[in-house]
Amino acid sequence: MRKHFFRTLVFAALFCILLTVSVFAEEAEVTGNDVNFRSGPGTDYAIYDCLSRGTVVTVTDRSDSEWYSVTFDGHSGFIYASYLSVAAAPAQVAAPPSVEAPAAPAQTGGSAGTVNAMYVRFRSGPSTDHSILGEYNSGTALTVTGTSGEWYAVVIGGESGYMYADYVTLGGSAPAAPAATSAPAATPAPVAAPQIVTPTVVQTGSASGYIRGDYVYFRSGPSSYYAIYDFLDDGTPVTITGKADDWYAVTVDGVSGYVSADYVVTQGGSVPDEPAAAPASAAAPQTSTVSGYITGNDVRFRSGPSTRHDILGEFNYGQALTITGSSGEWKAVIINGQSGYVYGQYVAEDSASGSSGSSTPSTGGSAKGQQIVDFAMQYLGYNYIWGGTSPETGFDCSGFTTYVFGHFGISLNRVACDQARNGKAVDNSALQPGDLLCFYSSSDYIGHVGIYIGNNRFIHSSTYTTGVIISELSGYYDTRGFIARRVI
Repeated sequence: MRKHFFRTLVFAALFCILLTVSVFAEEAEVTGNDVNFRSGPGTDYAIYDCLSRGTVVTVTDRSDSEWYSVTFDGHSGFIYASYLSVAAAPAQVAAPPSVEAPAAPAQTGGSAGTVNAMYVRFRSGPSTDHSILGEYNSGTALTVTGTSGEWYAVVIGGESGYMYADYVTLGGSAPAAPAATSAPAATPAPVAAPQIVTPTVVQTGSASGYIRGDYVYFRSGPSSYYAIYDFLDDGTPVTITGKADDWYAVTVDGVSGYVSADYVVTQGGSVPDEPAAAPASAAAPQTSTVSGYITGNDVRFRSGPSTRHDILGEFNYGQALTITGSSGEWKAVIINGQSGYVYGQYVAEDSASGSSGSSTPSTGGSAKGQQIVDFAMQYLGYNYIWGGTSPETGFDCSGFTTYVFGHFGISLNRVACDQARNGKAVDNSALQPGDLLCFYSSSDYIGHVGIYIGNNRFIHSSTYTTGVIISELSGYYDTRGFIARRVI
């Protein structure tokens, strides 16, 4: 009896050992190229090796859904689970982290409204980080169902999403609050219905009148070249003191200036026949100009210096323009003969521009490198995705550099270790913006790449968590070692 019990115990123990081996000693195949085999479960751990697609490893632990414990060539370490295909009894591999779209707003009640500008983007969530569901023009009907910060939760054509509040004109009853998003803000306040402003007529001076239109320029002189004093809202009372071509000389709250006659309704009195001279203090139109170019993609060209103004067009990197002045953070520019404004962050001066006219961006040495950096910077924050080579899908490290340089007609090899053979070698003490930085993952293997932007920093598509970021060329990245290549 005792022997039988002992044999049973031994058999049970052996069965458990075999069961454990079948669960925690699974073969898996590497599904990506140059996959890092690390000393610990995270990107901060040292890299033992880089494994090529099809390499077979043994998975010993899958309790961490993101990082699997594996053995390869007699060494134990960790590999990111998304890069492994387990052959036996596979578990569901966790997908890389992604930004979840917010829940759709509740559809109980709502306020009618319309889009009040051109090419307004309808997004899946209340920020510019969320995907674009469509673009709509002035007059498009919608239903506002709530607010989230500066955004309205709206329904257009039966589809729920979000639109920046400045581009929506409200009407109807107060809306219901939207359902909480994945990162809920404070309980939204109801959207107030718009108030109709009845203008107060000023009966002093040569003629009285009021502004008809929102965000109307109040300028220092009678043309669009003069400085902007303020924006006047619909119904603002004015005193009309004269006329100069298509502009009225007016006084608003004791300040004298000019408003386009198209936006002034006259009431009482008569406008003098004589043209109104520009005030002595009015700034003269700027006559000197500087040639420049657009430094981003899908950059909006507007009729005035704010996002409230109409969109005249959208232009991509390299579009030539002439800079004629500035208003706050906006540049007054001329594109293809049309005057308007572009946000200053997306405008650069040509390195050797003259006093007038326009030209395309410089293509010489360091100037070209700076253009490459400017182009790359617009993708800060874009997603990291293995194998990604475009803004639509996201980028891996070499996919990002391939895309950026490809925009300028420069072909690079596809992966980091091969890009280290593009161009010519550059001493690390002589780096220039636009140089490739190819980082070692081991003593003789290149496993990461970025673009030097100056001031000991570089831009790169780093990890699933960070996406495209700027990093200092110090600490971890400096000690890791790199080689620099110049391909321009």
